[in-house]
Amino acid sequence: MSPQQDPKVRWFHARRFTLRPGDGPELARASGDSGFVAHLTACTQGATGWDWAFRLVRPGAGWAFVSDGKLTLFVDEPGQYVPADAKSGDVVALRLPRARENLHPHRFSLYGGQGGCVVGHGYAKLFLPVSFEAAPLLVEACASKWADQLRFSLYVANAAPDFDRSDSAIIDVGPQDEPGVVRLIEAFLRQYPSALKPRGLPFATLPGPLSLARAEAKDRADLCDGYSWRRSAEAVRGP
Repeated sequence: MSPQQDPKVRWFHARRFTLRPGDGPELARASGDSGFVAHLTACTQGATGWDWAFRLVRPGAGWAFVSDGKLTLFVDEPGQYVPADAKSGDVVALRLPRARENLHPHRFSLYGGQGGCVVGHGYAKLFLPVSFEAAPLLVEACASKWADQLRFSLYVANAAPDFDRSDSAIIDVGPQDEPGVVRLIEAFLRQYPSALKPRGLPFATLPGPLSLARAEAKDRADLCDGYSWRRSAEAVRGP
């Protein structure tokens, strides 16, 4: 039984991690509210960035096939991947929209200008209790030019009923980019001081920069909501 299906883990997760006032809402659509998701996407203003998750499979004259191990893409636009002199098998970055509408269930995802969080050697998780009204403003800030040189992954709840929680927004970020992400959030909070609605410190987190809850993640399974479900399951079932 997965943690999300275990009633005891679900109760612990709701009361001790998300710090909801009651049980979590029944969310019928993993893809969220289509109108709200469309609004969040519009707030990125079409921002694109470099995704370093690809390798060059086969280069040609003005075209190439690239793959991330699951998806193979044909690209034929100049400057769509770098470095331009890469050879077959080399890691390349592909320019893609930074918004990822259905990457994780019940979350709208947004990458930094240099791609998503680097997982390899550990990374930090920052938990932002952003309000429903301020979520589009947070997405806009994280899609702005101030994030062009950063690698991070932002995950925002994608339906209005799911904002009564301590982790309505999560940022996964590696050690090299965390200071830049903190400066970005600090500037956002100066402009919108009431954007966050603090609910307390979630289980298995510590006070971090800007009084945000922070945790150290282990691997890819901890991305997005993976960490909170893992730690909740460990607390209920044992490690």
